[in-house]
Amino acid sequence: MIKIISDSTCDLSQEVLERYDIDIIPLHIVKGDEELEDGPQIDIHALYEWADKNKTTPKTSAPSIETAMNVMRPYIDEGREIICFSISSEMSTSINVIRMAAEELDAEDKVTVIDSRNLSTGIGLLVVEAAVMAADGKSREEIKAGIDELIPKVRASFVVDTLVYLYRGGRCNAVSALIGGALALHPMIVVKDGKMDASRKYRGKRLHSLSWHF
Repeated sequence: MIKIISDSTCDLSQEVLERYDIDIIPLHIVKGDEELEDGPQIDIHALYEWADKNKTTPKTSAPSIETAMNVMRPYIDEGREIICFSISSEMSTSINVIRMAAEELDAEDKVTVIDSRNLSTGIGLLVVEAAVMAADGKSREEIKAGIDELIPKVRASFVVDTLVYLYRGGRCNAVSALIGGALALHPMIVVKDGKMDASRKYRGKRLHSLSWHF
């Protein structure tokens, strides 16, 4: 059976990963001089506390080639084929790292790397669908073709509660953050064509704002 792997930006729960036999290649989270592997062991509340205390935002970086190789190697040694998903190539070099890892393992002919053109649940939906197809006995080529058809149909979006973290991360300027805070604006971020973009803005309390959309 085809092995399905994804980088950690798919944000799938441990329960889902185990149910569908999906392995994860973790990206890195950088807090000042400290570098952590992304995963369930990360304390999200502690990250926000650190960000507020230091007036900055933790950064992310692509997985190391060694980590990607270690995740894929057992399945290559078993003679299995792999389909591996990455966050959009417009947002990270994760896909390049995974491809280089496959080359280092001399397994380019065994590993298909898919650019999800998405992030978070947008990747997660594709990964789970690929795992279902693999469990149904589909070939690597059939799974790739099916996912390629789905990619343009999957669009992730989210509404942010505050512009502070977007400003600290360089996603908006100081004036926009100041005005947005004063007017209680909540932008909806949509992933389109592999990139994040502000689709529209809501004003007021977050739950009230969301009720206008849903």
